[in-house]
Amino acid sequence: MRTFSEVKELLAELEIPYNIVEHPASHSTEESDNYIKDYEGCRSKTLILANKKSTQFYMIIMDDAKHVDMNRLGEIIGVKRLHFVSEERLEDMLGLNSGIVSLFGLVGKHYNNMHIYFDQQMLDDYQIQTFHPNDNTKTIFFAMDACFTILKSQGYEYQIIDL
Repeated sequence: MRTFSEVKELLAELEIPYNIVEHPASHSTEESDNYIKDYEGCRSKTLILANKKSTQFYMIIMDDAKHVDMNRLGEIIGVKRLHFVSEERLEDMLGLNSGIVSLFGLVGKHYNNMHIYFDQQMLDDYQIQTFHPNDNTKTIFFAMDACFTILKSQGYEYQIIDL
């Protein structure tokens, strides 16, 4: 999935209500947060990591205010030597650049080697989730449960972990 139009089509197909805030292009969660500061919802951060040999990939969805300890995360998910995927690999896999990565990058594709994790605290603390809908001039808001509906519609499983 590459365009906002395709994201809108998917949300309509799945009957997921949402709100959109349009804003100037942003390239980081911090920058985006400034544009949506008056709106309710978790300011999410989506990390794409890989194992040592880059044969398995890990999408970590968490509150952008939270910092992740890579060693602890590796212990939690049972993977040593986690590292961020390169910009080139991110573009090849998801068609997205860092700063706008979200679960929408998985739509229309299926990777057997992509493992998806949500942080438990984010789920406990928020009912509304925010992402860039494959466009860094927009932030989309929808119910947290819609994340799971979207992933299941694409054949993805996920796990909830305590970061």
